[in-house]
Amino acid sequence: MAISIHPHPGAPEGRRFGAPRDPRAFVRIFIGVFVRDLESFFPGCRVEPLDDDPPDDSKPRRSRGGGLDFRLVEAPAEDGRRGAVVSLFGARHRIVPEGPMGLGDEDLRLIRAMGAVLELNYQVLFRRSSTSILHLLRGMPEDHYVAARLEPSAYAPGGSAPSRVAEAVLALRAMALATYENRRVTTGVLILGSDVASTPSPAGALDFGVELTGLKSLGRLCDGKRAVMLVDRAGRLVDVVDVHEWVRRETPATAELEVPCPRSYRAHALATRQGGHVCLVLGRRQEIKVFSGGAQTFGHAHGRWRVHDPASKFAIWRDAVANPRLARVLFQTALELVEERQGGLLVVFPEPSRAIGRVIAPEDALGGGVEPRSETLGRRSIRYLAEGRSVLAMAPSVVEAMASLDGALAVDAEGRLLAFGAILRHDASSPRDVAEGARTTAAIVASRYGPVLKISEDGVVSCFLDGFRVWDL
Repeated sequence: MAISIHPHPGAPEGRRFGAPRDPRAFVRIFIGVFVRDLESFFPGCRVEPLDDDPPDDSKPRRSRGGGLDFRLVEAPAEDGRRGAVVSLFGARHRIVPEGPMGLGDEDLRLIRAMGAVLELNYQVLFRRSSTSILHLLRGMPEDHYVAARLEPSAYAPGGSAPSRVAEAVLALRAMALATYENRRVTTGVLILGSDVASTPSPAGALDFGVELTGLKSLGRLCDGKRAVMLVDRAGRLVDVVDVHEWVRRETPATAELEVPCPRSYRAHALATRQGGHVCLVLGRRQEIKVFSGGAQTFGHAHGRWRVHDPASKFAIWRDAVANPRLARVLFQTALELVEERQGGLLVVFPEPSRAIGRVIAPEDALGGGVEPRSETLGRRSIRYLAEGRSVLAMAPSVVEAMASLDGALAVDAEGRLLAFGAILRHDASSPRDVAEGARTTAAIVASRYGPVLKISEDGVVSCFLDGFRVWDL
């Protein structure tokens, strides 16, 4: 039996069932949810209401299309950073980003996806869509925003099937809480894109979702690094594949990644480079990695989602280094260190003579002719192993080992090693130079002499340019 949203004429005042009596209160609920979730994804951003065209309080705001009338327009901030203005129900808000970089392309795509999810919620609430409300209530709201970015067709007004990405995220969340033989579960899922021709599912194929997590052996069957579950266009679990073999079979042999990715997950990124495929991996630290478009676009760790947007961030780093090959080697090194949760500091000094003596101690510099003052064996005693070498000619594992030592790995603009394991000097005389950690303070000061990548043990890579933190990855 259908339930009317209109109150019964005889119902007591204050206890009538239905929508909020004041339509403006209903509008404020949707706007409040959007602002709350926006600040959850972008905690450093400010969301400011724009009252240059204030609404008439004597009547509720109505959208022309019978919905949220969500719109997003890029709008640079006063200092030139890339921001945006969004509109819901005619109410406009400015998104003021943090850091010099502003909002990236992936950030704007996610914000549009948030609008699509809220629009679908609105349509379902007023029965203008055939989508079941249960599909939107499964999982966390932010999971649906990520899913709408990766699988927009599932959140279109005429869609009726649940999002396969949202179901996969919910399943991985459940498996992150489980153990198998006293070990944490790791697993992975490869979801075939809509560009792939539909094929009949095997007889007895199960729908992939959180219900399958009751099979505890499923996590042991697919470790996520090599073996992953294959989900077809209908959302059914159709196979278990070796992702490396699948990539060799389904992608061109000459396929390469435009943006560096940790070597452990290169095949996962390549699997999503074309065809609209999405790959999700539950790692050993219970973090969820999401790959799409040939890169890791999202990550869930420490209770929140992060938008990675590695393409935009790598482009900024590459332009600052002004040597594409060197930029790629150092960026790759940083990704490998952060994957192993090892800290580090990678610095490029275009003019070494300015840095040596100011940031790098002369006795730490390679090829400087200054011998160690102490006769005790130490790190400076083995610096001859790196004399005259370039990171461009060294094995990646050796570069990563040198970068993992306490201190900084410094190179010039051509990739020649200037120092490794060096404790950078800094004079934090300016209040803005004082940071929460010694490594961050050193990165801020050193970035005035050249671009810097700081790797934190908590799994974040940060880029510093000209004394400012430009981005976090």
